[in-house]
Amino acid sequence: MERTGMERKLTKTGATSLAAFCCLSMWIGIGCSTDIDLTAPYERTPVVFSLLEAAQDTQWVRINRTWLGDGNQFDSAMVQDSSEYDRDDLIVAMDERSGEQVLRTWQLQDTVIENKSTDGIFYGPNHQMWFFVPEGGLDSEAEYDFSMDIADGTHAEASTNMIATQAGNITQPPPGVVNFKFGFASIGFTTTYPDVTFKWSSTEGASQYDISMRIHVTERIWADLEHTQLVDELDRIIEWPMGSLRTDTDEGGEVLQKEVNGERFFTTLSTQLVEDPYITRVLGSWDENVQIARAFDFILTIANEELATYLEINSPVTGVIQERPEYTNINGGLGLFASRASQGVYGVGYTTSTIEQLMEGDATAALNFCTPNPFSDFFCD
Repeated sequence: MERTGMERKLTKTGATSLAAFCCLSMWIGIGCSTDIDLTAPYERTPVVFSLLEAAQDTQWVRINRTWLGDGNQFDSAMVQDSSEYDRDDLIVAMDERSGEQVLRTWQLQDTVIENKSTDGIFYGPNHQMWFFVPEGGLDSEAEYDFSMDIADGTHAEASTNMIATQAGNITQPPPGVVNFKFGFASIGFTTTYPDVTFKWSSTEGASQYDISMRIHVTERIWADLEHTQLVDELDRIIEWPMGSLRTDTDEGGEVLQKEVNGERFFTTLSTQLVEDPYITRVLGSWDENVQIARAFDFILTIANEELATYLEINSPVTGVIQERPEYTNINGGLGLFASRASQGVYGVGYTTSTIEQLMEGDATAALNFCTPNPFSDFFCD
């Protein structure tokens, strides 16, 4: 691990003093060596990351450690033992607490996951993870305490609150309205793009909302330009991020609103999909029972205060000052122990003007879209 500026300064000062002493020794006939060990003594520091989520059956914790070795540190990063503890050196626990009363305790188990990217500077795809499976799930009204004891005597701990679940706090698009449709374009004498409004109220424990839309598309790949010989059919989800909103407090009940211009729907598809005459695309799937083509999921990803602060500090730097403070809420270590949640309205439809503009508008006409609605003039025949 790279030394801090203070460590480098102290090392440089010590080297300067040693060199001066050697030069003085030479004048009085005393020999000296100029070999200097630049690897300063260090302590291994635990690095912990965990995001608890009440809706998940299994809760995960990632535990690593800092290191400092001789030679090229990029070579050391590719060695598993450099950044991971031996499983027998750790005792990892989680407490569920209401006030000062501990309700449940879990001893975490370790396992090896094989999904780590091999494109980075660290080894992969295998990596060590710790987990526990709380019977009945986590309590969104409780608090959770993480603790870890290491064989060398190091102790690390952290605490986090949870995000309360509140059914129906999304009001626009209206949940439960099975035939609701988004209208991203309005076609008349000229085409206009109305603002689409999303609205919800915050839940207790929530400090930040990331807003996004998932667009469901089926790509049909053809062997010929006449689209008569189907080669393959792929279901895709296009992620459309719409930004973030911070709450004033984490007490809940705050009304939040996000407006997005409808034209962004078309520009999002035009930038994320390739134009290919051998590919046609179906927007959504046909719901025979309700007689609607369902194509959109509106998703809120919710962060508590610890996670929101971490995301804010690590967001891209746009100002003149490029340095950013280091954030951790792990006592005795580094990292993040926080909670998140997600809520959404799923399977929303779209208007006739939306599919018409998608098929005939300058930005998206070459993407070859159609609708699975058999009663539409824009049906995928």
